[in-house]
Amino acid sequence: MPTSPKLAGLFIGAGASYEIGMPLVWELTDELRNWLTPAKLRALNQSWRLQGGGHSDVVIEDFASALQRPGMHYESILGYLETQFRRSSALRQEYHGLYSWLVEMVYHIFRLRHLNCAGYIGKYIPYLEGIAKLAAANSPLWIFSLNHDVIIECVATKYGIPLNCGFTDSLVSFPRRNRAGAKIGELKAQTITAVELERGMRFTQPGSSGINLLKIHGALDVFTFRDGKDLAKLLPTEATVAGVIETLRAANDELIYIDPRSPQPVKATNEIAYADDAGEMQFLRRSLLAGAYKFDNRVSQVLPSRILDYFKSNINIVSTLVCIGYGFGDLHINQIIRDWLESSAERRLEIVGPKVNSVPPFLLHLSLQVTLIDATATDYLDRATGIVRTKRELLEKRLGLWIRQNPNKLQAETDLVDFIKGHQEQAIAAAVQKLGTFPVRDGNLDFNAGGQTSEHVLRELLKDNEASYENSLEAFLQTHAECKQS
Repeated sequence: MPTSPKLAGLFIGAGASYEIGMPLVWELTDELRNWLTPAKLRALNQSWRLQGGGHSDVVIEDFASALQRPGMHYESILGYLETQFRRSSALRQEYHGLYSWLVEMVYHIFRLRHLNCAGYIGKYIPYLEGIAKLAAANSPLWIFSLNHDVIIECVATKYGIPLNCGFTDSLVSFPRRNRAGAKIGELKAQTITAVELERGMRFTQPGSSGINLLKIHGALDVFTFRDGKDLAKLLPTEATVAGVIETLRAANDELIYIDPRSPQPVKATNEIAYADDAGEMQFLRRSLLAGAYKFDNRVSQVLPSRILDYFKSNINIVSTLVCIGYGFGDLHINQIIRDWLESSAERRLEIVGPKVNSVPPFLLHLSLQVTLIDATATDYLDRATGIVRTKRELLEKRLGLWIRQNPNKLQAETDLVDFIKGHQEQAIAAAVQKLGTFPVRDGNLDFNAGGQTSEHVLRELLKDNEASYENSLEAFLQTHAECKQS
């Protein structure tokens, strides 16, 4: 497949979505550890045993030890469980069960981050407008993503960009049901069968507008179904950012199966059990790949390895690959990028991230083809596409990062409101004090003395005293530590 001499593509990792509210690997790890303490794990195991399941104490204590090991992030912890499963042992199936359960917990952390931050995502998605401009310039724009989130889907919806994830035009509908089991609507999804996946994913061809998005490690809205043979990608409930996120809620809350013997919906590890239109129980299996053995047939994986093949082939379409927010921690991905760069001296790799200052060791022999760019994702996209932000936009982006990094977000927002209110009250008081020097006629201030209205005079006085929202926001940010992406 020939490389286009002008086509650029994006390769995105967790850092590309960070400013829009998604967690980096260590942030997610901290969130997981804060919830899943050793005591919590032991208590959960006791409840599993009461339900006829559970794990042996030796496996639980081993897992608890891995959870608390400081140098291991969540992917490393999952990799440890996979390794224990691969080793011949009478306990290997217990480790596999814990691995599958932990992947499900990671899924829910990402899902809840979308639901709990829906307003934040909607507000800050415009800072990724550069992706829309790149899509217009590349026709189509290729985006290769390791992220499980739906941020690119939100961008495409926000700016009305055709989005192609390689699925067919064939649609299926999954019944949405209330807790009584009554049908209340449908979730539609694009599909691709195992046979179609083997023949070739259907991406937008060169010369057509839009985004080709290949999500290499699975996604929150992608599932296997029909006995795990086919793939389904859920579609937004409506063509809005909120509609993209609402789909994630509906999939997990309203695709359900009610067992006649129990009032509670059936739960399955790393799967969604749901009732089809005939009332029969079916399963959607979550597609997230996480851990140390992605696309390794020695461990149980949901996503077909053909997805990785399509990354290997389609990366050759672009001549410049911009890696944003990727830490080069996946060996199978690194090898593909290295092979792509080695195959032509005309190819270029740009590595974008805060404080990026060194070429990854496995690419040192290709360093003449590598450019390092010290920038956040949104700053890079603005510069690359010529977007000039207003003072207010820049301040609000800084504010968003400050709120994003504050552990008590409700208190952070309260502090902001109180500060701006106090700052503007001070400015108004100073402006009123200045009015004492204004001309007086018949005992009243004479605003018409200079041919001005009272509204104009007050507005100018407030401007002089920096009472605008922008000035108040800038003053607030100056009183706090500068926001820096970790």
